[in-house]
Amino acid sequence: MFRFLNKFSDILACLLAGGIVLITVVAVLMRWLLNAPLIWGEEALIICYIWLIMIGAASAMGHRMHVSIDAFTSMLPENWRLSCAIITHMIAIVSLSTFGYLGYELSLIAVDKITPILGVSYLYIDFAVPTGAGIMVMFCLQHLWQDIQKLKRREVVCQ
Repeated sequence: MFRFLNKFSDILACLLAGGIVLITVVAVLMRWLLNAPLIWGEEALIICYIWLIMIGAASAMGHRMHVSIDAFTSMLPENWRLSCAIITHMIAIVSLSTFGYLGYELSLIAVDKITPILGVSYLYIDFAVPTGAGIMVMFCLQHLWQDIQKLKRREVVCQ
């Protein structure tokens, strides 16, 4: 399941980034060559950016590519490093769950708010937050499980 979720988030992030590039190029060409600006382009770009940020963050989480400062933990023994990683995963799960819940509440509040040009409900825009946070929580749970298993194997080897 995690392999599928990882591939899905990667593909969706690539499609969103490609959509951003395509819309931007078309908008520039329309404005400068045809002197007919793309009226809906800015709204579409904002929607794509919001979704790309959340799905891209989830994709990075799936590959363990989020930025971390490990100057202190890199000096620790392997078991302690794994223990710190486990604690970090638990903090991330609680934080991302809270973030996702608040994003869900925000999206429900914004259901009646509509974008002026495209007419898209902000529910669909704001729902990027709980979606991305939910995917990140699942990846954190996977990493937590993997690190616990590594720690158990290390303790068995050390004894």
